[in-house]
Amino acid sequence: MENYKKLISDLLKDPERLKQKKPFVRGTVRETTPIDDKLVLGNEFISALLPSQKFHCVSQETFQNELDPNAHDVLFDDNIPSICLKTKNNGYQEIKFSKMAVPFQRNIKNKQLLHLTGNNLVFTLVETNPSDTQRNNFVTFKQYWDLRNQDGMKNKMVDTQLSYGDAGLLYYFDYKGRIKSRILSYADGYVLCPHNDQNGDRILESVYYIKDNVEYIDSYDETYMYRYKKDLIVNGSEDSGWILEAPVAHGFDEIPLITKRGDVAWNNVQNIITSYEILYNVFNAIQRRHGWGLLYVKGKFKNNAEKIAGSVILNDTSIEGKGDAKFLTPPTPQGTLDTLQLMLETIQLGSSTTFILPKDVKTGGDISGIAIQLTQSLDIENALQKVIDWQNVADKMVRLFKYGLSKELVAKGENKTAITDFEDLHINAKFKVWKPMNDYEYNQMLTILTGAGILSKETGIEKNTESSPDELMRIEKEHQSQIDEQIAAQERQMQLSIQSQKQTSKGGEE
Repeated sequence: MENYKKLISDLLKDPERLKQKKPFVRGTVRETTPIDDKLVLGNEFISALLPSQKFHCVSQETFQNELDPNAHDVLFDDNIPSICLKTKNNGYQEIKFSKMAVPFQRNIKNKQLLHLTGNNLVFTLVETNPSDTQRNNFVTFKQYWDLRNQDGMKNKMVDTQLSYGDAGLLYYFDYKGRIKSRILSYADGYVLCPHNDQNGDRILESVYYIKDNVEYIDSYDETYMYRYKKDLIVNGSEDSGWILEAPVAHGFDEIPLITKRGDVAWNNVQNIITSYEILYNVFNAIQRRHGWGLLYVKGKFKNNAEKIAGSVILNDTSIEGKGDAKFLTPPTPQGTLDTLQLMLETIQLGSSTTFILPKDVKTGGDISGIAIQLTQSLDIENALQKVIDWQNVADKMVRLFKYGLSKELVAKGENKTAITDFEDLHINAKFKVWKPMNDYEYNQMLTILTGAGILSKETGIEKNTESSPDELMRIEKEHQSQIDEQIAAQERQMQLSIQSQKQTSKGGEE
C-alpha cells in the first residue's frame, strides 16, 4: 500500500509525466540483428538479446483523417493524372475533375461495431439460490441500466476506440446525486494517459485537454480527482506554469474512469486502401479521357468543317482521296477492374470484414440464417475475439454503475440499505456477438431448448429479445395470480357445495 501511494505521489509531482502515454505504432523498420547471420549448433546456447525492433509512430490525428473520407490523402495527391486539352492558341488547358475517396475505414469500423455491440449486454445473477432481496435488486439494477442508457454508452465507447485507438468512459454523480457517465474521446479534444505500476495494474488515469485557453490535466485514483491547470494567456504573457488544485473526492470506491486502447478497425489494411484509392482515381481519369474512344483522322481536310445533326463532316482535299476518320476503340478496362476487385477482397480478408450488397444475395429461394452467417464468418470470428478483449470493460462498467446506483438509491431514500445489499449482488455481464438471425427464429430456439430442459426457464427469459428487465417477476406474478384465482374458485365451489348440502339436509328434515 505504501509503495502504491508513493507511485501516485511521484506521478502527481510532475504534470509532464502525467501527460505521457504509449504511442500508437504502425509498421517496422527492417533491420537485421547480430544473431541473424550467426551459425550455431543445435545444442549451443547464446546470450539473450533484448528487443530492438523499431516502429513508426502514428498520431491519433492520422486515424481521424483516415476515418473521414473528405480528409484522405488521395484528394490532395497531385500525382493523380489530369486531363489536358489543346486550345485555339496552341496552348493547353487542364480540365479539373473531383478526385474520389472511398470510405472503407468508416464502413469497416461500422461493420465491426455492429457485430460486437449489436446486442445488449447479457446479465446473469451469479447466485445459486438468490434471495427475494437479491432478485428485486437485480431487477432494479437492470431497469436503471436501461434508463441511463448504459448499453448505448458501451456502444459509443467501442465506436470511439475502433475510430481513434482509445476511448474513455467516465462515471460521475450529477448535481442531483444521480449516477451518470460520459465518453472521453480524442475527437472531442481529450487525450487519455493511463499509468500502471510495474505489474501492469492501473494506479492512475489522466486526461489532458484544453478549454477556453486553459490547459487541464485531470487525474483519478481510487479516491480523488486531482486537477492541474495552466493558463495559456495571462496578462498578455504566455505560459503561467502548472497549478495543482486541491483534490476532490469523486465518490467511488475505485477509479471512476474506464479506458480501453487497441488498434483502429482498419489498421491492418490501411496501405491496401491507399493503393486502391490511387488506382481507382487513375482509372477514373483514364476513363474520362479515353472512355469514348479517340477520333483518328487521316488525310488533308478543310478547316471549315460542317456540322450535320451534331456530327462533324470533314471534307478530304488530298489528291489521293484516301482520307479517313474513325473512332479508335480504347483498350478494355477489365484488367484494372479485376485488380480493383482483388484489392477489395484483400481489404475484406485483412480487416476480417465482409461487405455484402443487395446484388450479392440470390433471391431465387429462401436463405437460411446459417447460410447468411457463413458468409460473415470472418466478422463473427473477429467479434468473438474482441469480446475477450472487452470483458474487463464490461465488468468495471457493472461495478461502477452498481456502486453509484446504490448510493443514489440511499440518497433518494428509496432503499436505505442499498449499499450493503448491492455489495452482495454479484452480476456477470457478457457481450453477445450479433449474428444475422431472425428474432422469431432465435426466440423459438430458446423456447425449444427451455422445453427440452437443456436451458433453464430463467435463462431463456433473460436471453429472449422481447423480455423486459423484470420479465421473470412478471411471469411469476401472473402465475401466482392464476393460482390465487384457482384457490378462490375452489373455495367458492366448496361454499356452494356446503350450502347445497345444508339445503338438502333441511329438506330431509322437513
